[in-house]
Amino acid sequence: MTQRQPGPMRDLAALFRPRIGLLAAAGAGAGALACGLAPGRGLALAAVGAFLLSGAASALNQVQERREDARMTRTRNRPLASGRMEPSAALGLALCALALAIPLLALTPGGWRAALFAPLTLLVYNGVYTPLKKRTSLAMLAGGLAGAFPPLVGAAAAGADPLGVRALLLGGVFYAWQVPHFWLFARMHRAEYEAAGFCVPQHGVAESRAGAALALWLAAYGALMLLAPTFGLVAQPLWQGLTAALAVTLSLGAWPLVSRERLGFALVNASLVLFLCFIAADALGIAGLAA
Repeated sequence: MTQRQPGPMRDLAALFRPRIGLLAAAGAGAGALACGLAPGRGLALAAVGAFLLSGAASALNQVQERREDARMTRTRNRPLASGRMEPSAALGLALCALALAIPLLALTPGGWRAALFAPLTLLVYNGVYTPLKKRTSLAMLAGGLAGAFPPLVGAAAAGADPLGVRALLLGGVFYAWQVPHFWLFARMHRAEYEAAGFCVPQHGVAESRAGAALALWLAAYGALMLLAPTFGLVAQPLWQGLTAALAVTLSLGAWPLVSRERLGFALVNASLVLFLCFIAADALGIAGLAA
């Protein structure tokens, strides 16, 4: 039975990976809201700009790694890895997304300070992280830095200091989330990553210590989240309580999450989405039961 080939829209989705883009948009939106940007045109521009920037980075990454993607079952049907799309076409689409993202970010209240995060993101993600993945297991630390930029983009878009306490704390939560997120994912697909020549996180830690190192990252992720009420990322009692409960659950449940990769991966991702929802609800004045 012949497998039906994906259509152009599926290929575009595989190239730009919109789910990752939505998370980047949510991070930028949360950063903007936490730094005082009211819902409206500026917030929408920041979110859409971050979404397009994420898509550009994804497309460039697939241009760079098309041969490695072809060796992995999980990625070999991507448009470049399968040969359905030429690298030049993917590069053109990436540049189009970038060309849209930069002016959108420049039109936010933060102006060109927000737009400057576009080349910085590509420099770190595509210029540093992507080449390092085949050289060292520590590459994920550089990748985590790029993944922590969306809240800083949002803060800059709001006209606030992207290196201010609130922006850095939210970026720190994103950074601490990135490591267990990728580590758990790499454990689930370890054989494929190794076959493609990538250095998985476990290569940098003795097997007997890998679980403890991952649990420590998860605990740090929860601890940073616990600081959110202290520094004003959430102010209303309901959202403060829910944020604290989520943070404590993550910290105390770190070891069980480590021992079950698929469940841990799903719950770690869900925790970040919940956290962003709490920040947004608090910033929008949704008091709910707190009233």
